[in-house]
Amino acid sequence: MLWYQIREYQDADYSAVRTIYSTGLREHVGTVYLLPLKQPWIQAMLCGFCLLTYILSGSILTCMLCVGGVMLATRMAVQYIFEQGIQLGLREDLLDIRNSYMQPGSISCFWVAELKGSIVGTLGILPCVEEPGAWELKRISVKKEFRGHGLAKAFCKTALEFVARHNVKRVVLFTSMVQTDAHKLYDSIGFEKEEEFVWPSLPARLINFMVFKYVHRNGGVMSC
Repeated sequence: MLWYQIREYQDADYSAVRTIYSTGLREHVGTVYLLPLKQPWIQAMLCGFCLLTYILSGSILTCMLCVGGVMLATRMAVQYIFEQGIQLGLREDLLDIRNSYMQPGSISCFWVAELKGSIVGTLGILPCVEEPGAWELKRISVKKEFRGHGLAKAFCKTALEFVARHNVKRVVLFTSMVQTDAHKLYDSIGFEKEEEFVWPSLPARLINFMVFKYVHRNGGVMSC
């Protein structure tokens, strides 16, 4: 059993929080890279390109090298898009965590999980910009080597109890289609998937990259 402590954010945690956030997102690059390869129109384009290369060069090796180059370029493009998304988060609420989450009198908070002096997980909650009247769970992340010990569930319980004390009745969160372990967690603690939509960007539309909106309606009483 891990003897971790969940506590409120302190300024000394700043670098660790940002590192956990960015490292956690980068774990999904490989999964997202495979999404384009599952799209029928991309498969058709690769087959056509392979055939055209073979016709022009007459060499199977050249054909394989060209296709490999296209796939490498695709992976680099996915990594670039991911980095843009990570930098966006680092420039938004995580740029000034105290100002975003820890203002006196506001119904918002940011927590970290500490184990033997190291930060191993993060979570924040604040009013939802996209849905006035609801609160949003954000930046839920646990270091890979510390998952599977109930830490993420304990984080969510902490946040839901916090907003329940302030009579918040609706909590939402947004997660992507590739975060399948997170989906199981949210289902287990009383969240319900309310909506799914394609992320509003051209690359996301091309690969049909879905985002799920989950909602918790019972005022912070977490189902176990």
